[in-house]
Amino acid sequence: MKIEISRFSSSWNVLLPIIYFMYYNPEYMNNLDGIKAYLIRPVLFTYFQSGTTSKLQQMKSNINDNDYEITVDMLEQMSDLRVTDGRIDDIINSEKGSRVAGEALYFLGLDWINRNFKYEQDHLHPYDRFDSTKPISVSMDDWRRWRSNRNRLPNLQLLEGRSNGSKNAMWLADYYNDMNDEQKAEFCKEALIPEGVSFELEYFEDFYEKRKALLSKKMRQILG
Repeated sequence: MKIEISRFSSSWNVLLPIIYFMYYNPEYMNNLDGIKAYLIRPVLFTYFQSGTTSKLQQMKSNINDNDYEITVDMLEQMSDLRVTDGRIDDIINSEKGSRVAGEALYFLGLDWINRNFKYEQDHLHPYDRFDSTKPISVSMDDWRRWRSNRNRLPNLQLLEGRSNGSKNAMWLADYYNDMNDEQKAEFCKEALIPEGVSFELEYFEDFYEKRKALLSKKMRQILG
């Protein structure tokens, strides 16, 4: 499933229900969708942040009652692991440096992340640019709102260390225009950039809202 088990080294409790399920169900390969959904949901929903023992017991009971299977339907019956609009919004509104933002970016990039490379969270539109003078065409109220959103997931992306170093505080439009056509296509695909959006700062609102919608849709798919 491309998910590195080493990512759970500091949260190994997440793996215990899967080990239990695999031990009692030799046909566990038939439940890969459920396993993947289970691996991702507790991390992004911070399920084991408290009450770990009781929650592990609850998972054990649910697996027993579900014919020793972990399925998406089983997870949807659990209020703490059910996908809701509110939980999607919490993930999308997570900020740079938080574990949820880092894990969300990782899961969003599963199709292209190279485990041999080191990636870093970076802002697409530079964080510091919002501390400077606002564009003339932007109202002060809009500018304040943009500043409050600049550190959230729709303005974040994982960049490989060297790419991150070269971008640094470069404006997004300049960073994009510095690429060749192949690099531009790859960047837009990996970063889930909506078609037709402008990379100029004065259109940040349109960029942010359209990418937010795209990330929300993709996140729903990932969560099963």
